[in-house]
Amino acid sequence: MTLAGAVILAVIAGALHLKHRVPRVVAWLLLFVGFGASSTVTGFLGADLSAVAIGGVTIATIAAIGTLIYFWEEAVKCNGLHRVRTPLVALACGASIVLAGGSFFQMIENAAQKTGANVDEAVVSNLNGK
Repeated sequence: MTLAGAVILAVIAGALHLKHRVPRVVAWLLLFVGFGASSTVTGFLGADLSAVAIGGVTIATIAAIGTLIYFWEEAVKCNGLHRVRTPLVALACGASIVLAGGSFFQMIENAAQKTGANVDEAVVSNLNGK
């Protein structure tokens, strides 16, 4: 999703939120806004959150798990929809899921490159008779 699509969804969600209409739909719309605006959010923060890790687990992964739990309880199961907290958690959930996915696939890419380099070295050394 482009930033323009995220802005359009945010305007629709904002209008519904101000009219006090369908709070679950507002939460879902803001989840998709978070998906589309995640790169802009990291640009404003000025840091690559997918690279910062604590004990091998990135901050984006921790944030994704935490916000997913809140989003599941509030928006999916409707256990206490809050007027302010639910939309903010939905927005943060969307952005953190995209960032966690990016860090996961970056880790897989690095592992594949290292494995490929090790295989290349083994094949070359076997061909050279070393």
